[in-house]
Amino acid sequence: MKTFPKLDAAALKAALARVSDTMSRHRAEIALLDISEEGQFCLGHLLRAVNVPYSRLELLITPLVPRKNCPIVLMGSDNGIVQRAAERLSALGYADISLFPGGVAAWAAAGGEVFVGVYVPSKAFGEWVEAHFDTPHIDADALAGLQQAGKDLIVLDPRTEAEHAAGHVPGAVSCPGAELVYRFGDLVPSAQTLVVVACGGRTRGIVGAQSLINAGVPNRVVHLADGNHGWRLSGRELERGFAGRTAVTAAGVAAARPRAEAVARRFGVPTASDDDLKGWLANPARTTFVFDVRTPAEYTGGHHPMARNAPGGQLVQASDQWLGTLGARVVLTDTDGIRATTTAHWLLQMGWDTYVLEAASPRDLPSGAVDAGEPCVGSVGSVGSVGADEAARVQRELRGSFQAVPEIDPAAAQVALNAGAVAVSLDRSVDYLAAHPIGAMWANRARLDRLDDAIAQGRGLVLFSDDGRVAQLAAFDLLRRPGGSEADIRVVRGGQRAWVAAGLPVVGSDDDALPAEDRIDFMQWAPGRRAGNKDAMKTYLNWEKNLLRQVAADGFRFGLDSQAAPTATR
Repeated sequence: MKTFPKLDAAALKAALARVSDTMSRHRAEIALLDISEEGQFCLGHLLRAVNVPYSRLELLITPLVPRKNCPIVLMGSDNGIVQRAAERLSALGYADISLFPGGVAAWAAAGGEVFVGVYVPSKAFGEWVEAHFDTPHIDADALAGLQQAGKDLIVLDPRTEAEHAAGHVPGAVSCPGAELVYRFGDLVPSAQTLVVVACGGRTRGIVGAQSLINAGVPNRVVHLADGNHGWRLSGRELERGFAGRTAVTAAGVAAARPRAEAVARRFGVPTASDDDLKGWLANPARTTFVFDVRTPAEYTGGHHPMARNAPGGQLVQASDQWLGTLGARVVLTDTDGIRATTTAHWLLQMGWDTYVLEAASPRDLPSGAVDAGEPCVGSVGSVGSVGADEAARVQRELRGSFQAVPEIDPAAAQVALNAGAVAVSLDRSVDYLAAHPIGAMWANRARLDRLDDAIAQGRGLVLFSDDGRVAQLAAFDLLRRPGGSEADIRVVRGGQRAWVAAGLPVVGSDDDALPAEDRIDFMQWAPGRRAGNKDAMKTYLNWEKNLLRQVAADGFRFGLDSQAAPTATR
């Protein structure tokens, strides 16, 4: 077993302080990775820890930590799995790995703050925005009264299209966060119209409203206090469905451009040239992330060859899902700088060293110019295809593939199962419950001990996951369990997708088919809030409103005055 250096809480705090306090010209970097499964992470983690579940570690790591010599600190709820994760990353070429033994319990014992929930840095930032800018709001009763009176107003929903379709304030128009300034001239032609920005809870409503205010639109702009939750807690129902979106006009872009330029001047948003970007990407001592903040459809139509897709509103809403290296440089691009600038001015205040790429013209590039990444919809599923919880879950980029055991096609897999092999689904538990091959049991890579009996009995294992990649990662670990190296373990080529495409049967299960304590990959904190559970909605809203206190106790500060000013070239 390979040994790795270990950090105590004091050393980890010092490392995080160096990332925050070092002058931007010589920024320190660190990737603080919590390899717990998503459900475990949601119940307790460090403020700036990025969740990289062990079940998908090798597929998630490259987009989040692209530089192999970046210092990495690993932690989790199981020190044995943390050790395994370190060994896997070392095998991939990561050269500077340390461990934080004891996980959140050790951090809390040393006086550190422990946070529940997900997307915490961004959620806390939304609360900071409201407190810092005194962002105005309107409550559900007042908004409903104005609607009933036929007043001149528009409600804009800054979430993704999928989230909008799953439920929104009646009459709301879908306009994802980075699109607000960009589309404002077309959506709100009259300066007399009251503009209400309403999201699911609080964050994107606050940030969206303040984006428009910072851009200097002439209208009165407010956010809906507590968003959809506030609306439902007032006794009202949501509307469902997606009405589509019209194209931005030349006049709309012309109105948005000077507003974005004003934001850039006011907040000191720096720009970078293509030559700057090439030099930064060639520098082995510093990480540079490059994101195209437009819609997935626009990205697919042509994009900068080094840019991955991260729609701007989602990048601000869930920064830790894309930015896995603290202290890294971030470069944003779009077609004309408008959405990149409005996104950048928020990332700067979140503490990220952020630039807008000059002379962006991705529309002139051919589709798929370079395979820098797949379009990221920002939430799971197509519009109207999934429930509210899944629609709100940010979809993360998986990169690469691994083969630990032989693959078989679906027909051969069916023959093996008919002969007595055990079907095992390694997908997320929520996906398993939605659909899995008939008779398949569920397992997670972090809990493979439940397969030991089948291995001991000499039964073959046929592993499934969505496309087979996660199943191969589990197979790698199964080979190292007692008796695993002699076991007949195979993965279905193409995964469950191929199984379904071959016309083979799948079945769903009720939620109680899996014990709650086993579902370590499923977020069970404040459950049912999007389904109308009022206690869960109140818990969630109180959590958001308390985050600023926790962040202050943690010692982290938002705002441009807490960060070293970036320079245009380095």
